[in-house]
Amino acid sequence: MSTGSKTVSSALPFTPAVEAYLQRVQALGAIEGSGDTLAFSPHVQPVLEALHHVLAGGEVEVRILSAGQAGIVEELRALSEQVLAEAKALPLDMAVTAV
Repeated sequence: MSTGSKTVSSALPFTPAVEAYLQRVQALGAIEGSGDTLAFSPHVQPVLEALHHVLAGGEVEVRILSAGQAGIVEELRALSEQVLAEAKALPLDMAVTAV
């Protein structure tokens, strides 16, 4: 994915599904510690680094070495789909715009 040098603006509404998704990701260990020691899990950090490169126009390769628990994978997939469904249902004036 590359956006070249042009600015891309998109609406990112904070809906109940966004909150539920972020809370579940945190509960599953994506973020560790608290206060000053709060940090992304070392297991999540390489995935975030890859995402950052994609968002900055780079290209990455993702390979699943060992499948996770199917129920949790499906739960997260469903939550992420709910995030998009709720976002699509909101009027644009209720959204936070990110550039």
